Amino acid sequence: MSRRLRSVTVSQLDYSDPAGFQGLREAIAHHVQAARGTRCTGDQVVVVAGAQRGLEHICNFVLDPGDKAWLEEPGYFGARSALVGAGARIVPVPVDEHGLDVHEGMARARDARLVYVTPSHQFPIGVPMSLPRRLALLKWASAAGAWVVEDDYDSEFRYGARPVPCLHGLDTDGRVIYVGSFSKTLFPALRLGFLIVPADLREPLLAARRAADVHPPLLEQTALADLMADGHFERHLRRMRAVYAERVEALGAAAKRYCSGVLRLRPVRTGLHAVADLAGPPADAVCREARSRGVDVTSLSAYYLQRPRGINGLVLGFGAVGPDGIRSGMERLAAAIEAANRPVRSAKAVALHPRRGLPTETAGARRL
Repeated sequence: MSRRLRSVTVSQLDYSDPAGFQGLREAIAHHVQAARGTRCTGDQVVVVAGAQRGLEHICNFVLDPGDKAWLEEPGYFGARSALVGAGARIVPVPVDEHGLDVHEGMARARDARLVYVTPSHQFPIGVPMSLPRRLALLKWASAAGAWVVEDDYDSEFRYGARPVPCLHGLDTDGRVIYVGSFSKTLFPALRLGFLIVPADLREPLLAARRAADVHPPLLEQTALADLMADGHFERHLRRMRAVYAERVEALGAAAKRYCSGVLRLRPVRTGLHAVADLAGPPADAVCREARSRGVDVTSLSAYYLQRPRGINGLVLGFGAVGPDGIRSGMERLAAAIEAANRPVRSAKAVALHPRRGLPTETAGARRL
């Protein structure tokens, strides 16, 4: 940033290309071809002020009020907000161990105009979409003339698993709009993301964009282009994979030590969050108790449009917490689970029976 500031020109302080800085678009195209198994050129890349802004651009551009749109169930809050903002009729489509259930989506709304998916690492469940499901989704989209919005939000970080190529790489009919973000790979405050759009959408989308936010700040784009072109971005990703792998290991060890028997972590092979199943107290109560102890966790059921039955789990983000913080947080989460599991009594009952209920010794809190 300092180097770019020292060399900034008058023209770089003027309005710029609405598609984004050309050097950054070319660097992004090179990166996704090497890392995500797809083909594109810099001309197909549109730089946006974060992936959320990109989703809003897409939904407002391709949808008319009342159009149907498939949304993963459970799914990402931000996609839901973008669809609501565009006036779409959201059709929740269930996710199972193979990803989005395409046949169920067709049964519910074969005439949908758009589908939002996270096929490489479904948010929040974490499963990848199987190849048969991917092919079925693309076949339906081609026949229906629908757009597939692929959010590839954190697939750069893998732990002992082979990389899953993006859906965009299988698209031969130009139906997939790819959404990428630097919030997970660098930091959220950067507010830079990108779209890879089919050729026939590019000019109309840019025309619509000129009436909205014109383009993201240019200085940050030029600095990011330098970071990528000089190889620093790839080195950063390799270093952070090791850092996050250590945090995944610490999370599993801490869950086993402090929450064995009441909290079961599902396998974490990709990304920066984990899903854990709870045995006993309801997740909403655990979340309240955890926040009162300075631990921020989310109930898995909060990501469903239609409140599910039999779902009792937590979504745990570990990306911003080191191993020591993870251990401390898990110990406090164990105490929160114990508190949420404790029967509610009146003050008189507590006075009469002070020793009833769950044990409160330190060892008991650790093991539950």
